Amino acid sequence: MKRKTCLRSNISVSCIVFILLFTCAGRVHGQDTSRVFTSDVDHFWEAFDSVQTVKDTTRQIAFMQSLYIDKGTEGLKLFMKLRRFDAPRLVTAINKYPKFWASVRENTLKVKPKIPAIETHIREFKALYPDLRPAKLFFTITAIRAAGTVRDSLALIGTEIATGNKNTDVSEFPDKRLANFFRTQSTDNIIPVVVHEYVHTQQRAEAKILLGQALHEGACDFMTELILKEPLMNSYLQYGRENEAALKEAFRKEMLGEDFSNWLYNGATTKTMGDLGYFMGYTICKSYYRRAKNKSQAIKDIITLNYGDQAALMAFLKKSRYYGRI
Repeated sequence: MKRKTCLRSNISVSCIVFILLFTCAGRVHGQDTSRVFTSDVDHFWEAFDSVQTVKDTTRQIAFMQSLYIDKGTEGLKLFMKLRRFDAPRLVTAINKYPKFWASVRENTLKVKPKIPAIETHIREFKALYPDLRPAKLFFTITAIRAAGTVRDSLALIGTEIATGNKNTDVSEFPDKRLANFFRTQSTDNIIPVVVHEYVHTQQRAEAKILLGQALHEGACDFMTELILKEPLMNSYLQYGRENEAALKEAFRKEMLGEDFSNWLYNGATTKTMGDLGYFMGYTICKSYYRRAKNKSQAIKDIITLNYGDQAALMAFLKKSRYYGRI
């Protein structure tokens, strides 16, 4: 994904960053193995169980390498490269956080039954945005590195994070990143994660300034809400709705800068709420859509916006009227 890391501070929401991708025009009976890949999750738990049978770290790593990584999909290999994890790091995470893994395992195995529902939403996305391009989804396990990320037409999900919820045991972790992330999550939250990350596969241009990156992320949340036809309840969106006036002015002062640290991917460092840039981008996109007479064109404008072009960003912001006639 671009810059993000789904908890947004080495653990991507995204994404939230999350993600199920389908060939939207096609009918899928069960799992479309050409577009959706869940084998990495099955292989991880096979490796996990083998790791538990021995105490020697070298042998544990060998099990993880042979049973999980060597059997891995192209999505897993790419995720490993992007988020810097490998067999030793996976084994370390297993040994360090046994309560977490025990509590999240069942959730990770609930992904496959959700494929038909996700497919329906992707078809609805196609109806809203006929130019939708097909992409691939890979559900993986990431050593608790990221909930989701995207590279070109490949969407990658860290299933152990994306399916976590308020009942997931995070007592072994030294900070509150996962606790805050999981607080408003449910296993069903995989659906908005999927849609959010799918929208990322349709976008263009990496952002250079805060306004661009906030819109890049917020557009995905706005489109997800539009597709699901219900308000998203992410913690940063709830906090943003309650504190919008103050956030609006604070964001305006920093939005043309290149420092994202006060607004994005900062769940581990903020004293209030992380990822409030997502809320700002989401709210600006919502304002743009509401004011547009042609809603279909507004959706296209949001998705195809050049997030790396400051002039295009300012024109979009002006048309949104979020800050009035700037």
